[in-house]
Amino acid sequence: MVRMESLDILVRQVLPQVLPCPRGMVLDALQAVAKHFCEQAAVWRERLEETGLQGEADIPLSLPTGSRLVMILGVWLDGNRLLPDDYRAEGNSLCLRTVLPRECSVVVDAALCPSRLSERLPEQLIEAWGDVLAYGALARLKAMSGQNVTWTDAAGAQVALEQYNEGVARARIRAMSR
Repeated sequence: MVRMESLDILVRQVLPQVLPCPRGMVLDALQAVAKHFCEQAAVWRERLEETGLQGEADIPLSLPTGSRLVMILGVWLDGNRLLPDDYRAEGNSLCLRTVLPRECSVVVDAALCPSRLSERLPEQLIEAWGDVLAYGALARLKAMSGQNVTWTDAAGAQVALEQYNEGVARARIRAMSR
């Protein structure tokens, strides 16, 4: 089971740099960035074990609370790896090209992302990529403008965006080598 950690850890890192930005806006920026980061870099990976029933081709996946399926990285039926053409992801389900001839064990290696409103991420993700997520949130927040937005900082937003984009690239490279 994945140990989940609150985004509050990162809120405390970001908020002092954008005061008087409301805490809720900081959390919202972190939620959006965490979702984008995981979708782009495929760093949140889980091995899911399901049971496929005879005559079924669609297998709902039991995902951790507050997560969504980004992509399927591999599928095994009773220990035999399927070719990528034999399956696809649809929503949070695995859809096989053909129905199962019998009940069997199904193992799915999946890349996940948090749902847009999730306030929790896997602890190891925050540990490894928390600074990158903070840069992404800072880029969003410092780029804001408006009558009551006093924390705008275009130059700071650009620097934070560059740091975030570099972090996404590093994460992609690391994820590909797994």
